[in-house]
Amino acid sequence: MAGTDIRSTAVLRIDDRIEAAPSELVEAMVKFEERYGGLWYPVLGPNGMEYGLDGGAVVRRSPLGLAFTGILDGDWTWPVDVLADGRTAMGPGRWSYRVIDRSVDQRLESHALLVSVCGWFHRTFACYTPRDVIPVGDERHLPQRVPEATGPTQLWWLDEDDGVAVQANLSAWPPERDEWTVRYFARSPAQAADANPRVFGATVHETVPALWCTLCSHSVSPGRTCLRPHP
Repeated sequence: MAGTDIRSTAVLRIDDRIEAAPSELVEAMVKFEERYGGLWYPVLGPNGMEYGLDGGAVVRRSPLGLAFTGILDGDWTWPVDVLADGRTAMGPGRWSYRVIDRSVDQRLESHALLVSVCGWFHRTFACYTPRDVIPVGDERHLPQRVPEATGPTQLWWLDEDDGVAVQANLSAWPPERDEWTVRYFARSPAQAADANPRVFGATVHETVPALWCTLCSHSVSPGRTCLRPHP
């Protein structure tokens, strides 16, 4: 949408009532559309991530404050809101509405890093934590953190020289706990064999080998190293 169209049509929807949208949210939508509108790319599946207002400049009151829907997450097949402060949030199904990314740029960096390493050898783990608690407690066992790609639900560590990357991704948040997927990526299968002691040494909550690899879309036996098939 053009900025003039956003400014002339933007509304605040509260239940069945329509009001004028706050000026700061209108300008946030204009900046978002100018920077990200029309962006599309795949990550795990073919549906892809879609960015843009899709012809509707509508602000609403979310559980975390004023927000507008600006992203369709193809892997989740669920809309993602952009909050007034630039963070993103969503609440798929019956799960609670929560912050996903600290910014759209951080979201893009995280996806870009995953795409760049998903063809490496990898081992996958499941980690269970209390609500709003990250799974990693001792980063000495991991490569250097990647701050530009790291947010509330996506944690990244990378050593480009050694060819090792670690991702901790919040994959589910039912009421009783958070469920994280931890992936250890390595350029060689020999390096991937270091995954277990390094991941178990870094995590401080219940962590077990995953039984399913969402990158490769197949079941895995404990300790198995995967290599994502090329499309």
